[in-house]
Amino acid sequence: MATGGLTGILLVGGASSRFGSPKALAELDGETLAARAWRTLAALCDERLAVGKHADGLAFPFELLDDCSDVRAPLAGLVAGLRAASHELSVVLPVDVPLIRPEQLRELADNCLDAAVPQTGPLPGAFRKSALPVLEARLAGGELAVRDALGKLDVRIVELDPQALVNVNDRSDLERLTIEIAPFEARHTEGFAALVADTLREFGFERDPELDRDLDDPTGTYAALWIATAGDEVAGSVALRDLGDGLYELKRMYLRSAHRGRGVGKRLLATALDWARANGARVVRLDTTDRMVAARRLYESEGFVSVPGRAPRQGQQRLLYELRLRKP
Repeated sequence: MATGGLTGILLVGGASSRFGSPKALAELDGETLAARAWRTLAALCDERLAVGKHADGLAFPFELLDDCSDVRAPLAGLVAGLRAASHELSVVLPVDVPLIRPEQLRELADNCLDAAVPQTGPLPGAFRKSALPVLEARLAGGELAVRDALGKLDVRIVELDPQALVNVNDRSDLERLTIEIAPFEARHTEGFAALVADTLREFGFERDPELDRDLDDPTGTYAALWIATAGDEVAGSVALRDLGDGLYELKRMYLRSAHRGRGVGKRLLATALDWARANGARVVRLDTTDRMVAARRLYESEGFVSVPGRAPRQGQQRLLYELRLRKP
């Protein structure tokens, strides 16, 4: 496990001719890729350095360290960042890998020898200052492929979720990562069922013929159901069941792990609650599990409070919450 301080090095890139404009300033979920990556590093690093070229004239909400190189290659930024780092160990994040999460960068740091890299290649990665002599020599010699330098370093390969390593090369890649929320349609049926089954399994449940009959007829079960999509993938969902007398039950508030931490859950919940208010809801209830820590925090931040009651599922007791939208 990594000990001591940790430096986060953000490689901001440059003009991005293939992308058509600087990728660092492109937006995903209403946030530039640069700001997003900077925030990701803040979650685990004691020090952050953003490395690029002052000559590009890009405006960032943080100070930029010039790599002082005529070379346009990630190796130049990697060398400059490791030289400037206050700590012996650094995690290095290119600006165009927007779905990586802090815990995955931590895993790289915890496994770092001279370097630790995911199965897809050298960046993002963790590097120690012990790697600098090799990297500097290759930069000086014009051998710019970081991947090729790994053969001269003591490197550990860390298997990470491939979805977290998706790289934004052009605008179509960015469009595929954009999360859209829309009412359920028949074309979502298979993807919705797969999302539910996978999420239940993640938290220790299996699909139940009795409890999960809504999957056979979603539109007939719910007063409203919304689907979050990333490209053609059903990435998340939320539903409301009408229990009568202004009482609604929030159901199927699910989100695939690759898309968590992006504010999508908050958007899904807001979509459902806005609809509930507009349709005269008095109370919205839900049940969850103590393992869904992030979801419970979200519910509580929106005013849901824990209430007594029972909602067993496959031997596990569920936690009950409710939100009062208006007085009876």
